[in-house]
Amino acid sequence: MEKHNIFSTLPDDLTCEVFEPIVDQDGVVIERIISMAHVTPKGQWYCQDRSEWVMVLQGEAKLVFDDSQVVHLKKGDYITIPSRCKHRVSWTCESEPTLWLAVHY
Repeated sequence: MEKHNIFSTLPDDLTCEVFEPIVDQDGVVIERIISMAHVTPKGQWYCQDRSEWVMVLQGEAKLVFDDSQVVHLKKGDYITIPSRCKHRVSWTCESEPTLWLAVHY
């Protein structure tokens, strides 16, 4: 067994958004996502086959859903996104990395 810390070893180069799997087992994927001023490209939507539970551990972000609902997530906020629910990231904090914990199931 090896101990890890979700806040350690943040990459210095955040030119690209970083997706790091933590667990991928029995149909469940847990990942750390690191964003800094990253958004989903215009016209592109996430529409996943599995549900996603996501929490912001640091920073802030805004999600937009295809029904025009906007959800502003701050440190400690979480949301469950049902499978096949079209959504996109419309904003992430520019002044500090936004650290997400996502569970796909």
